[in-house]
Amino acid sequence: MRYGIVLLICLQIGVAQAQWKNQLPPMQIKKAQGGTICYHKPEDSNLIIPPPAAYEAWKRNPSAKTSATTFEVTYVNFSTEAQLAFQKAVDIWSGLIESPVPIRILAVWQPISGSALGGAAPGTYIRDFDGAPKVLTWYPVALAEKITGTEFNAADAPDIFAQFNSSFTDWSFRTDGVAVSGKTDLVSVVLHEIGHGLGITKAYDVNPTQGIVSDFLSGLHVPYDHFIENNAGLNLVQNFDPPSAPLRVELTSGALFFRSPLLPKNSVDNRARIYAPATFASGSSIAHLDESTYNNTSNALMTPFIGNAEVMHNPGTLVMRMLADMGWVNTRIVHTALPNTENVSSSYPVVVTLQADTKNQDGGVYSYNANEVKLNYTTNGTTFTVVSMNPTGQPNQFSASIPNGFAAYGYFISVKDNLDRTLVKPGIYTDDGAAPVQRFFSFEAGPDTKAPEISHTPKGFLLATDTELTLEANITDNIGILNALLEYQVNTGSLATAPLTLISGNTYKVTIPLPALSQGDLLKYRIKVTDNSVAQNIGALPSASTFFEVNVVGLAPTQDSYANDFNNTVTASQDFFGSPEFSVRTETGFTDGAIHTNHPYPEGQGFPNNRYEWVYQLRVPVRVKAVDATIKFDEVVLIEPGETGAAFPSEDFYDYVVVDGSKDGGVTWTTVANGYDSRDFAPWLTRYNSASSGNNSTAVGDATLFRSRTLNLQDKFDTNDEVVIRFRLFSDPGAAGWGWAIDNLKIQIDETPPTILHTHFDFVLATAPNIPLVIQPSDASGLNQLFVDVKVNGSSVQTDEIEIKENVVQYQSFISVLGGFEVGDKVEYRIRASDLAGNETILPVSGFFQVPVINFGTPVTQYITDFNTTNTDFVGNFLSITQPSGFLNNGVHTPHPYPNGFGLTNSTSSYTLTLLKPITVSATNPYIQFSEIALVEYSGTANKDFVVVEGSSDEGETWQQLVEPYSARSLTAWKNIFDVGGSGTANAYRNRLIDITSSGDFEAGDNVLIRFRISADGTGNGWGWSMDNLSIQGPVTGVKEFADLLLSVYPNPTHGDSFTLEVKGLPAQISKVQITNLQGQRLISDELSISGSTVRKEFSTAGWANGVYIVRLNLEDGSTIIKKLLKQNQQ
Repeated sequence: MRYGIVLLICLQIGVAQAQWKNQLPPMQIKKAQGGTICYHKPEDSNLIIPPPAAYEAWKRNPSAKTSATTFEVTYVNFSTEAQLAFQKAVDIWSGLIESPVPIRILAVWQPISGSALGGAAPGTYIRDFDGAPKVLTWYPVALAEKITGTEFNAADAPDIFAQFNSSFTDWSFRTDGVAVSGKTDLVSVVLHEIGHGLGITKAYDVNPTQGIVSDFLSGLHVPYDHFIENNAGLNLVQNFDPPSAPLRVELTSGALFFRSPLLPKNSVDNRARIYAPATFASGSSIAHLDESTYNNTSNALMTPFIGNAEVMHNPGTLVMRMLADMGWVNTRIVHTALPNTENVSSSYPVVVTLQADTKNQDGGVYSYNANEVKLNYTTNGTTFTVVSMNPTGQPNQFSASIPNGFAAYGYFISVKDNLDRTLVKPGIYTDDGAAPVQRFFSFEAGPDTKAPEISHTPKGFLLATDTELTLEANITDNIGILNALLEYQVNTGSLATAPLTLISGNTYKVTIPLPALSQGDLLKYRIKVTDNSVAQNIGALPSASTFFEVNVVGLAPTQDSYANDFNNTVTASQDFFGSPEFSVRTETGFTDGAIHTNHPYPEGQGFPNNRYEWVYQLRVPVRVKAVDATIKFDEVVLIEPGETGAAFPSEDFYDYVVVDGSKDGGVTWTTVANGYDSRDFAPWLTRYNSASSGNNSTAVGDATLFRSRTLNLQDKFDTNDEVVIRFRLFSDPGAAGWGWAIDNLKIQIDETPPTILHTHFDFVLATAPNIPLVIQPSDASGLNQLFVDVKVNGSSVQTDEIEIKENVVQYQSFISVLGGFEVGDKVEYRIRASDLAGNETILPVSGFFQVPVINFGTPVTQYITDFNTTNTDFVGNFLSITQPSGFLNNGVHTPHPYPNGFGLTNSTSSYTLTLLKPITVSATNPYIQFSEIALVEYSGTANKDFVVVEGSSDEGETWQQLVEPYSARSLTAWKNIFDVGGSGTANAYRNRLIDITSSGDFEAGDNVLIRFRISADGTGNGWGWSMDNLSIQGPVTGVKEFADLLLSVYPNPTHGDSFTLEVKGLPAQISKVQITNLQGQRLISDELSISGSTVRKEFSTAGWANGVYIVRLNLEDGSTIIKKLLKQNQQ
């Protein structure tokens, strides 16, 4: 609801009657944005301004407080002491201003960046309300409510929004007025921010080259702006057009003033200098008193900076007079404008009631001057006759008459107060760059020939189950309404009538009973209105000879699902009914049919409250399923975006689209999920904002913007509910865009294939009688068929269908070969399952599981391979020898990414690569060495999926871990790649050294099978695992890439007086240990005898200073292994 296109009234007053119309634009309301900011000064100011006398008197005698304004504060995150400080500020303001309407403040204690202490703004702006002193001017809501005595905001909407910096640590919460060095007085800051919410706020802003008026305010001003002038006395509104470079010069000139007749005159003039620094600051420029002029004076409160030890508990005389001039001291002129009349034989009495405040800006007596109540009228639009209005005998009521004898009249009422101000009704309009113009009420006298005007939103459709019809219309007439009738008929029946009744304002309403309706019936109606004129003019909508036509539609039989791609626009349309703003069609930029709103969709200038709702309803109810109860569709949404953070639904959410459901045939509706707008998808918002005219987006949607949406009926409905679905677009006034497109609608369409859980085989021993497959298929919609496809030694596929049985969870199938398995045979199999909706799952996704028939080979003492030559020494699925992109040669790789698990236990699978040759464990070199990349899923500080190396001494019956399982989180470099969804390359290889005997499960002389295993659960994965340059019990000497794995120093850092040096995997030899500091000073030089197994030796660090030390192990072959040790004593 961004108001930007506002009716601007011609300023010239002409003679023609047409130019006298629309003198007063309609009232509009706007939720506020942004606010004015108060900044902190770190130095102590040592200024104390005591509270006003009225506050001190009230504190002495609370029962004596009069004319107080009620403030209602909602606190968010405030401490008790902060609330007490806030309340003191509220109590001070309460005794200074008068308003019959409570002022509601939302006060939020939250972090604010920078040196800002706080910020505030009116919660809402109102313009062109009854009695507005200035026309087409946005008034802060608290001021508008004070002037009118009417509450505009909802009870839960703040009149002032204020925030205070919880990150600021130097608050003083004292309420006794004592200044505290190094602390900022919260009472003073709250007083300051409330001042902004009451009206010390501006519409002016700048861009890099021009002075402007805020787009948010639609190019219109706030009351404060109208009093600003430059050093030469030129009023900014009247003399400088925005946007313009000259205006920017003024706004950054350092010489702007607030001129007011109420300001105390000095030797120069009666102007207050305002803050207009050379560098414009949106949060503080213009809407403050000048810092250098008023700092450390009695008027310091409303300067832009508040320092430490600065206690200011009085707004000051300047601010009170500025607020008074804007309307906080006021005489309310209560008057109902004269309507057009056919009376030409007698004069026209004008009656007014005056309601004056009781005190002026200084707390003295305030009143109007009863001798200066004037009626100012014109009969030619150029000259005005001024007539004194006389008391009627009723309290504060005055009257005067306009003589008859003319065809058109204009008038306004003026009154002087005891401050020598002239107050008028209606108000004054000042266009940018022009002189102020007095607006006036206008009416015509003479025979009325004008028919009433009727505004009405036609009914889109009726349901066959409807038993009554309610219609509303907005009806106006220059004389008045005699009667309003609804004329209607069903099919070809007789024409019936029913009266419309005035319910509020100009809104009329009628409810008629309906006969039994059927699909295909047609109801016709029109609205006829007769006015109160002598001629009794008649208006009719749509016309005196035509009718609105409303089709009666019936719901189709309930279905379990529904789908429509809208490509056949004719048949697709037959399944829907609703507002004419929706239809199924093919639009430019789209390749086929879809549901479209009008493009663009109109602003909500209808009922109720100038809001429109267009609906498009599916005729087919859907019975809600227990599972897969989804609504899926593709859509483009170029809908006016609401304010950031606005809740759905709320005034600030503005326009939206939403999907509704009803389980009572459309009588009541529930949103299936929250509504949304262009903000829901960044490309939508970008497109919406890419082109505009005024406040409306002119950007056009196309098929490239389609995005899928899935809603769950189970979120709002229960299983077996029969629900009808409708699409709804809500539009409020002020702005609109291209609209909404919906395609490929699927309601409870099962597109999810069955799940197959199965623990697959990687090999089978020749002695096995068969391969027993255990399969656990499942599907929410029900299984239809289950198959196992088998090939043996490349034969054609043989298929075994397994019968689906009720209440059976697991199925078993056996693969066997006539005559038994032989080494070298190769069995391939896959599993297929389909559901009742025709969806199919195949496991594995491509190809077959490969199951070679094997016997394990003769044990060997070592095994070495770089995988670059043909290799048949391994068996397994999902791990293969290949060279992907990014690698210089062959290695072992999982698929990239590796597949999610599908195993019988928790959907977790093991993908293994098993070496067919057992390894006889060495007594002196029991080490496995290889390079690897493990970009495998983790969660937080734990593995989720993992990789591990395992051994078996019983031909694979049982397996023992040779190393703790690990994942991408085990190495920072891998973790960094995984966290950004990266892929492995040769640069990510790291070396691993594993001691076969370290687990204690194996010892020298054991014959151990080795396998590499990745464990994958059913959700989430990563790039995978790769291994290269495998050496099992091969020579270590000269293998430099493993050097840093052969030497360990621990603990590192060491916090005590010693550390341990550990050597493993090196052949027997005499080595030398040298330890130096970073300056090269040698601290330790010692021989270390390496035996071929793990060797450990402890060294003392007593007396060493904290710092880094270099540990060198010099080997007999001339190589050196270096480690760094950190010495760090505990504090």
